[in-house]
Amino acid sequence: MYYLTSCIQYLVSSIQYRVSSIQYLKLCKKQMSQKENSSKRNVFYLGMVSLFTDLSSQMIYPLIPEFLVSLGASKFIIGIIEGVAESTAAIFRSVFGKWSDKIQKRKIFIYLGYGFSAISKPFLYFAGHWSAVFAVKLADRTGKAMRTPARDALLASSVSSKKKGQAFGFHRAMDRLGAIGGPLLALLVLSRFEGNVRLVFLLSAIPALLALVFILFTKEKSLQHSRESSSPKESVLKNWPLRIFIFANVLFALGNSSNVFLILKAREAGLSIALIPVIWMVYNIFCTISSPIFGTLSDKVGRRPIISISFLYYSLLYFLFGISSELLIIWILFAAYGIYYGLSEGVYRAYIADLVPEENRATAYGIFNTAFGLALFPASLIMGSVWDQYGSQAAFHISALFSLIGFLVFFISSKVIKPLSK
Repeated sequence: MYYLTSCIQYLVSSIQYRVSSIQYLKLCKKQMSQKENSSKRNVFYLGMVSLFTDLSSQMIYPLIPEFLVSLGASKFIIGIIEGVAESTAAIFRSVFGKWSDKIQKRKIFIYLGYGFSAISKPFLYFAGHWSAVFAVKLADRTGKAMRTPARDALLASSVSSKKKGQAFGFHRAMDRLGAIGGPLLALLVLSRFEGNVRLVFLLSAIPALLALVFILFTKEKSLQHSRESSSPKESVLKNWPLRIFIFANVLFALGNSSNVFLILKAREAGLSIALIPVIWMVYNIFCTISSPIFGTLSDKVGRRPIISISFLYYSLLYFLFGISSELLIIWILFAAYGIYYGLSEGVYRAYIADLVPEENRATAYGIFNTAFGLALFPASLIMGSVWDQYGSQAAFHISALFSLIGFLVFFISSKVIKPLSK
């Protein structure tokens, strides 16, 4: 009797254990599903934020070079405006990135950054001198400095390591999708209001403000500290793969002048003012198509081969821009330039996420963007001054040379230093 009672008790205990285990597994599955849905939600809503922000920015970006010329700015002045605005704002990227890691918050920097840029754009409507355009661009770039490191860090922490390229590729595609619609909206306004460029600047504030709404739906991610990192500053600055990658990109950036010079090249080849938004739209269509393709490909074959190709591809493109004078060829090159964007932007962000622990990523993105942005100042100055003195061909070929140098540094270092993951 005692033996039978013991067996029954054991059987009941086993059943209770199995039921508890099943309930626990269901709870874990539910929590994992909720976490996955939250991660997908962040990727989607951050994509929507970038879509509407770029819808706003790209309404005005293609029109800025011609607008500056109408205000009396030379190519050299345009180079100064672009270089100083990008470089000054770049200094703050590492500051805001480190600050985000320190307080372990992302959304506040994302919200303030996008908000600051949205408020600054309409002031272009009142610009009467190129210095006013410079002030607006500086404010807009500062807003970008606030948001970019924290946004990229939040995006990287919202997906698994095997899907970072795909996530960043999707985000970059949404960014460029907005850039397709932006020139179309600008073209619509210009056609309906007799080429009123200033009205385009004013109306660009609407999608920029709508972008702020989507930030509310994103979810802050708790940061998981790794045992290896003692502090954000120490772990990032001693990360040799990251340092080499930044150095290679600084060398490359010396030839990566502002895209306004591509538009000026198109104008030199005979492109009309009315078609500037259209050719910019062509570029962005190929950005949108190529970004998720190469982002996902980098998850499968690794980031380094894609990054190496991006350096060489850029060098070839700028060489061809330099020797091309026919408008049809310029249209083709703008489309090809969109593919370069897919090879680089999202893949670079995913690669940095591979190299750096989660709690230090905003700092790493900030340092990368600061170094890259500071190099854009001399890049735009070099481009503008060489163009004024020796013509566009020499200017584009110098840019191509810097890209080759960046490739050599990255390629050689990749044979010596291995990243943490692919």
